[in-house]
Amino acid sequence: MRSILFIIFFFSIAFSQAQSFNAGLQFGMTGTQVTGDQLSGFNKAGLFGGAFVNHSAGRLGDFQLELNFIQKGSRKNAHPDKGDNKSYLMRLNYVALPVFYKFKIKKTLSIELGVEFAYLINSKEFEDKVLMTFQGLADFKKYDLSGFAGLGVNFKSNFRFVFRYSYSILPIRPKPNSGAITYYDAGQFNEVLIASIQYQF
Repeated sequence: MRSILFIIFFFSIAFSQAQSFNAGLQFGMTGTQVTGDQLSGFNKAGLFGGAFVNHSAGRLGDFQLELNFIQKGSRKNAHPDKGDNKSYLMRLNYVALPVFYKFKIKKTLSIELGVEFAYLINSKEFEDKVLMTFQGLADFKKYDLSGFAGLGVNFKSNFRFVFRYSYSILPIRPKPNSGAITYYDAGQFNEVLIASIQYQF
């Protein structure tokens, strides 16, 4: 998997040297939650960043390919003042490859629609700040396939603000094989909000 990502990134940068291609960098933050963990709210903050290359693909817009590091997961903080002493944290770190089309609505405004293929680097879960281990329950899948939509605004020469929403198409952790009913019996799915700044060379 690492070799495949390296090859994709290498060719993306190589293609960007061609006159008809553009390349750039981006950095931002995520707000995430996981459907199926009986929690709600985009309470888990994370980092997002990477490189991209795009190419004009018709009068409607551009085709873009990215290679990013992205943090996903879920969080519940304790609230002792309300009698709630339970806390929970799920950390999921991915290398992601979004592929999408960028529709130009106006000169400075565009809409993004695409899919993201992500590889899970590592995962950890904490309950009351103690690392959790699961016996007989399903592990997180190593791959996450998501669909996403976004809105981009050019606010300065070579700079662009992008806001995206993504949701897993397939479960990131399936329900257990056993007949037991668990808190994620229907499976778990990543749900992510991203706010980032892009700089195009």
